[in-house]
Amino acid sequence: MSIRLVAIDLDYTLLNNKLEIPDAARDAIQAAVKRGTTITLASGRMYRSTVRFAEELGLDVPLITYNGAMTKSSRSRQLYHHLPVPFDLALDVIRYAKQEGIHINIYLDDNLYVEKLSPEAIGYATRSGVEATPVGDLTEFLKADPTKLLFVADEKVIDKHIPVVKERFGDKLNVVRSMPIYIEVTNKGVSKGTALKSLAAQLGIPREEVLAIGDSENDLDMIEYAGTGVAVANAVDIVRDRANYVTAHPNGRGVAEALDRFVL
Repeated sequence: MSIRLVAIDLDYTLLNNKLEIPDAARDAIQAAVKRGTTITLASGRMYRSTVRFAEELGLDVPLITYNGAMTKSSRSRQLYHHLPVPFDLALDVIRYAKQEGIHINIYLDDNLYVEKLSPEAIGYATRSGVEATPVGDLTEFLKADPTKLLFVADEKVIDKHIPVVKERFGDKLNVVRSMPIYIEVTNKGVSKGTALKSLAAQLGIPREEVLAIGDSENDLDMIEYAGTGVAVANAVDIVRDRANYVTAHPNGRGVAEALDRFVL
């Protein structure tokens, strides 16, 4: 059975260490699109931080962003899906971060808001290519359901707090470690896998004809949902263990390898 839909993670999967799309991956994606395969990007990033890569690749597709909380077209900007964090729960998460002295991002209307321009805020904004807006006390600023919240801290700090955050909020919210220095918090019904399943249904594509490629814990459920789940060589162990195939090459070269093997 041929692959008709491919979902590709961005950071540490499609993008290299310079946060660029390698030529081999670009060529393979464009060849797959020419064959009629739908290629989408599935990222924990904001929509505005994801869409520029879709535009660079010439993709006209619904993009899975915010870890699956928002699916939105790369060209028409049509909103297919948005499931934000309930307001009261968002406030609880923000208060926890403040109590523990951990930096937290909040995302509202595809804008990034922070308490202050801390090193964590500046580093995140630089990496993502977006502007961080300092607003002071986030509990006072927030007036609506945010799309996502993100803890940003040193890896050892995240090591300490990820089990606590999961224990405290995991029954009401989706909590996942997307990178060594990030904890993502979204609506309980949100994940890349759920968003990919919904997109495949909208396109009339069965899961057997879906390929997902990723590296991190937040890619795991879409890799398990897809008929063919691929981990790039640099993926974390749990993703490598549960994928159908592990590439010999890391990052974008691994994406090119997967497309060559399963699509082209």
